[in-house]
Amino acid sequence: MNAHATTDLPVVVIGAGPAGLAAAAHLIDQGIEPVVLEAGQSAGAAVREWAHVRLFSPWAEVVDPAAEKLLAPTGWTRPDPADYPSGGDWADLYLQPLADVLGDRVRYGATVTGVSRTGRDRIVDADRERSRSSCTPPMPTAARSAFSPARSSTHPAPGPHRPRPAAAGCPPSGRRPRPTGSPTASRT
Repeated sequence: MNAHATTDLPVVVIGAGPAGLAAAAHLIDQGIEPVVLEAGQSAGAAVREWAHVRLFSPWAEVVDPAAEKLLAPTGWTRPDPADYPSGGDWADLYLQPLADVLGDRVRYGATVTGVSRTGRDRIVDADRERSRSSCTPPMPTAARSAFSPARSSTHPAPGPHRPRPAAAGCPPSGRRPRPTGSPTASRT
């Protein structure tokens, strides 16, 4: 059994789109219980915004193996692997059935307003450098919408233009301890 599966807290996946639902399927495959928070009212809400557009990849490339494994007992079969689905087809024929299999693990209408470590304030970052958890990169503190970047009052997003130096006392290997914490979410 996976060491992370022994905790009482679920792993939270933000978004019930293709990546979020595939991540949830992989977590289940590893014996880890996920909760998927989706701001929209259905799976693939962002994909449905461009439902009329045909994907550049065929079905063979847009169905995750762990997700297909979860869908198989329901009688679901992948559409013709050589066909190119539209965004609407992808959402209706794959993403929504996958979310349905995940059942109550997917929570619609949930807007994530922040993520923080247990015992840490989402805004104030006092004593971060003295904390052993400073070896972990900061988590985003707020999300505005699916189409705007996460905003943080204390940490700009990392990127190639803004490398983040390792804090004193962090392992030289570059491996970072798994962050702990719980999400803050609200229903809209």
